[in-house]
Amino acid sequence: MAIGTAIAALTVGAGAFSAVSSVKAGNQQAKAISKQAEYNAQIYEQQASMIQEKQKIQDYQYARQIGRMRSSIISKTAGKGLNFSGTPLAVMADVESQMLFDKAIADYNLDVDKKFALSAASNTRYSGANEARLARAQGNSNAFSTLLNTGTNLAFLRGWGMPAGKI
Repeated sequence: MAIGTAIAALTVGAGAFSAVSSVKAGNQQAKAISKQAEYNAQIYEQQASMIQEKQKIQDYQYARQIGRMRSSIISKTAGKGLNFSGTPLAVMADVESQMLFDKAIADYNLDVDKKFALSAASNTRYSGANEARLARAQGNSNAFSTLLNTGTNLAFLRGWGMPAGKI
């Protein structure tokens, strides 16, 4: 009888240890997933910040190009001895409006890129939270399964639920 009790105690101990290990493993995996998701989300946010800086630089470059274009048209018109009115002014206005239209398109494209990066950051955090929750649930499920299995093994060791003398 002492050997049977010892085997039962070992079975319960091993089952409990396995269940606790499953829970800890699930929690550790969830923590690792959360950290990785946060790191990836921060990279996307950094990318969005870089896009915003790129937009500031681009705005400065467009302003310089427009300034150069104005200066060029004014100096060429003046160099030919013409007044800066009429056709030269209309040409400058048309070129400047086309450049501003190009700038608006470039700004829109950068805004889309920035929003995509911020959306990816949010999605990464959301996915990471879901995967972490799943890892915890799997750890708890494995622990519960182990405890049920341990209980079943203990019941068979003790002969519970079996007709007398059938073990």
